[in-house]
Amino acid sequence: MSVGEGLVEEIPEEIVAEIQNRLDAGERTYLALSTDINRDGTFGESWLVATDKRLLIVNPSTQPSQDGSQVQPPVVEVPLTQVKQVEAHEFFGTGLLEISTEQGESEEIMFSRSLTEKFAEAVSVVEDLVKQAKPEALKPSEEEEKPKLKPPKKPRCSRCGRVLPPGSEHCPACLKKGKLLVRVLQYARPYWHFSLLSFFLTLTLTALGLAPPALMKVLMDRSLSPPPGLHLTMAQRFDTLRMVVIAIGCVYIIRAVLSAAQSRLMGWLGERIMFDVRTQVYEHLQRLSLSFYDSRHLGSIMSRVTNDTSVLNGFIVSGLQNLIINAMTLVGIGVILVSMNPKLAVLVMAPAPLLAIGTRVFAKRIHVVYRRYWRQVSSLNAALASSIAGVRVVKGFAQEHRENRRFRSRSYDLLRVNMRSVAERTWYYPTMGLLSSIGSLLIWAVGGPQVLRGQLTLGSFTAFTGYMWQFYAPIGVLTEIHNVVQQVATAAERVFEVLDTEPEVADSPNAVAIPRIKGRVEFRNVSFRYETQEPGDYVLKNINFTAEPGEIIGLVGHSGSGKTTLVNLLLRFYDPTEGSILIDGYDLRDVKLQSLREQIGIVLQEPFLFSGTIAENIAYGRPDATREEIIQAAKAANAHNFILRSPDAYDSEVGERGVRLSGGEKQRISLARAILNNPRILVLDEATSAVDTETEKLIQEALDRVMQGRTVFVIAHRLSTLKNAHKLLVLDKGQIAEMGTHEELLAKPDGIYRKLVKIQTDLAQTVVIPE
Repeated sequence: MSVGEGLVEEIPEEIVAEIQNRLDAGERTYLALSTDINRDGTFGESWLVATDKRLLIVNPSTQPSQDGSQVQPPVVEVPLTQVKQVEAHEFFGTGLLEISTEQGESEEIMFSRSLTEKFAEAVSVVEDLVKQAKPEALKPSEEEEKPKLKPPKKPRCSRCGRVLPPGSEHCPACLKKGKLLVRVLQYARPYWHFSLLSFFLTLTLTALGLAPPALMKVLMDRSLSPPPGLHLTMAQRFDTLRMVVIAIGCVYIIRAVLSAAQSRLMGWLGERIMFDVRTQVYEHLQRLSLSFYDSRHLGSIMSRVTNDTSVLNGFIVSGLQNLIINAMTLVGIGVILVSMNPKLAVLVMAPAPLLAIGTRVFAKRIHVVYRRYWRQVSSLNAALASSIAGVRVVKGFAQEHRENRRFRSRSYDLLRVNMRSVAERTWYYPTMGLLSSIGSLLIWAVGGPQVLRGQLTLGSFTAFTGYMWQFYAPIGVLTEIHNVVQQVATAAERVFEVLDTEPEVADSPNAVAIPRIKGRVEFRNVSFRYETQEPGDYVLKNINFTAEPGEIIGLVGHSGSGKTTLVNLLLRFYDPTEGSILIDGYDLRDVKLQSLREQIGIVLQEPFLFSGTIAENIAYGRPDATREEIIQAAKAANAHNFILRSPDAYDSEVGERGVRLSGGEKQRISLARAILNNPRILVLDEATSAVDTETEKLIQEALDRVMQGRTVFVIAHRLSTLKNAHKLLVLDKGQIAEMGTHEELLAKPDGIYRKLVKIQTDLAQTVVIPE
């Protein structure tokens, strides 16, 4: 199948043949997109394929009915000339691509919201294909055309208008490369004395590199083949031979020693600088707000800390050094060649412009490939991080084949970029070798007769030839400087983009450390929306309430009503869009983050444990805690008994993300971690959702003890755990719909809380008896 310029994914081999059998010779494929929902609404893979003649909807999972006939054909074919209209609709959680035909029929393709952007772009591709096949098609049937789902507007560079790379605010084509490189080199300032020593070694190595051809000239003219006019005895010739051989040997030895010393020095210098950069990037990532991570893939962030810093390291260790050496070598050899024989020097330099132009063209073409390469590497890393982190879900739903296909598709995209690079190099290096050979042929054609006529000594010609080969090599390196600079500048831009990103939530200049708090919390007209949301589209709207010290505040509501967002604002993971939050009269914007969060404990709905021992995880918030304090916190969380049953008790390894523990065990360790911190405000986000009834009772008993004297915010779907709350906030569509105690809210006949309690009560009383 031919591949056009549309959105084309790699089609599985098992359905390629089915599609090819329906295509005419020379028919091109412009679109091949996979969906994650079948035509019957179940999760599965279907395909939309568009050529310049037809649309194909492929559903490989179609099963035959009991009588042997198929419910739906595995491949539905719609000629482009019969397509009347193509529309994409967005619903809650899903999307639908509808293809209407001239016969009044329609074909539909369902997809999840994660694929909305791709299928929105697919609409434009299909419309263009239909217009080519039938120019009068796709006219609105009504006076006002129905609004279509359009792909999100992509950010563009304000200077050149190009679309910015995903997750970036800077245009690679408009990078101020000089400033970026100067900024990279500024990291060497603390090690300036080592940098100066390295530069001196570079000068010495360059000079030593120019010595062997000159010594070869002496060897030839004074020993092996002296010119006829020079009368030397055999002893003199042997002495010269001996001295030159020793001199060349000394040059090689000194070069080897100095080269090793310089490599060691540059390696040490580069690693120290990269340690500083990598550490600075990581420390800055820890300072950034959650909004930074909300808009970027994990793989992209990891790539900046590892791959991009490695590119900078390579530039500092070898790239910059090579550029300096080759520049000085080129100038030195040029001067030597002109001083030895101006006419032959012109011949040597004749191919140089062609080498420079060829390399410049190659660099211009290859740097586009490298930019695509880094994007594909980030995409591959993101897919890898996602699939490995969710390996339990992948295996639980038997979707290994799907993840394999997804990874294979990303890997294939990277392969295509690399093959493009191979194709560019295929013509470049042989061509440059041919041009260099032409220069050598010219030297032999013109210099050879001069040697035969006695106009040029054999030693001078040999030295000249040696310098000639040394002259061509730096040209290629120096003309590739644009390519090198582009790679380094792109990597530096990605690194400095992180370093230059200011945390949206940070300490104000006049922030103060909040003293030991009592726990009075007040929300005043708090509204909040994420940056990606439209103005007026709030997650929370006009939230007003007060929690007195020691009160238990229950947060109730349907999923997506804003409960977790509310506690995120309390922890100051985000700042309110409007209004203010006060603790003991202090506006959270006016207090230091560390002093605030040190006095708030949190137990997440999905407990996260770090790789290490149980004791290390419990003491994560207080690394200086004693073993006795750790044990007391574990006892308070009813985790002590199961910890003692572990092979190494508190020194048992929990595994990556706590994989060696059950959900209830992880939750109790997470609770012990919060208890050990002795917080004045405690946030429990579905703290008992991952435990059985018996464990829930134990944890609830522990919580009853721990919550004494603390202000506690409890998010719970099990409403039975909120009976003892002093105040319940019922959130609905981001607003407080009801507020009161458990009894007060139950007394409301048509209240939301009463309905939720009734639903849970009915479910709890339902008993299913198997037949």
